[in-house]
Amino acid sequence: MNYDLNLLNNFYQTAKLKSVSKAASKLYISQPAVSQNIKSLEEYLGFPLFIRQKKGMILTFEGEEIYKHCEVIFSEINVLDQTISSIKGNPSGILKIGASDTICKYFLIDKLKAFEKLYPNIRYRVTNGTTSDTLHLLKDHDVDLAFIHTPYPTKDFKINNCLELHDVFVCAYDFDSSKIKTIHDVANYRILLLEEASYSRKVLDANLLRYNVELKPKFELASLDLLIEFCKNNMGIICIPREYIKKELENKELKIINIKEQLETRYISVAVDDKYISNSGKLFINNIKKSA
Repeated sequence: MNYDLNLLNNFYQTAKLKSVSKAASKLYISQPAVSQNIKSLEEYLGFPLFIRQKKGMILTFEGEEIYKHCEVIFSEINVLDQTISSIKGNPSGILKIGASDTICKYFLIDKLKAFEKLYPNIRYRVTNGTTSDTLHLLKDHDVDLAFIHTPYPTKDFKINNCLELHDVFVCAYDFDSSKIKTIHDVANYRILLLEEASYSRKVLDANLLRYNVELKPKFELASLDLLIEFCKNNMGIICIPREYIKKELENKELKIINIKEQLETRYISVAVDDKYISNSGKLFINNIKKSA
């Protein structure tokens, strides 16, 4: 039988994403076109691939079997495309990256800018999300690379550290911090922290427990950018990686509070699935290592 790869890909993306609309968005075609292509494939094969319900589309037994083969087919096609591009010395295609807003702003933008100059034919799709969201995207092969804050409890992927982060306590430049000598002293002042659900907050809380310290924040905020702005306006003390506030320190908007204790080192890291990483993903990681 002669198979139409375009029809198979429409089916594969719909089954993978569990949504016609999401498949249409990824394939850059209309939803009716995706539905029609799946119908055409079903007519060609002679059996239904989906059970169509109000709640969505569920794979039939036959659909499940076809999907398993499609996973192998399109994985191999992706590897083939990357190999051909590499042979030509002109990498192309889409590099799919998952990362938080913070990592994008303070780390990825500069790295992507430098990489783009080297490989102008590569296109990019950056998806923002928390560490757990980003790793979930990697698990589903929706991204090639997942940039996360570590340490993080996962054994599913290979983790490469990209940037060492040193958490410090910081206050507005004109704030009198002369009486703050230890981490216990910090607890006596107005504190601003990230929301309790954030992974960075959980890491900080665990760090503080080693010193039997529990910080009770006056404000809990959703982003590091907000923490920085509140701190610059003398609203309280924050804990933040020193590497994220170089400009504010140089401009004397913020200053580091020197305390006796040191918090554990963290990292910006990239998680990869070695079985599915694209050639452009490998090139990007190697470029980051060279620039470190």
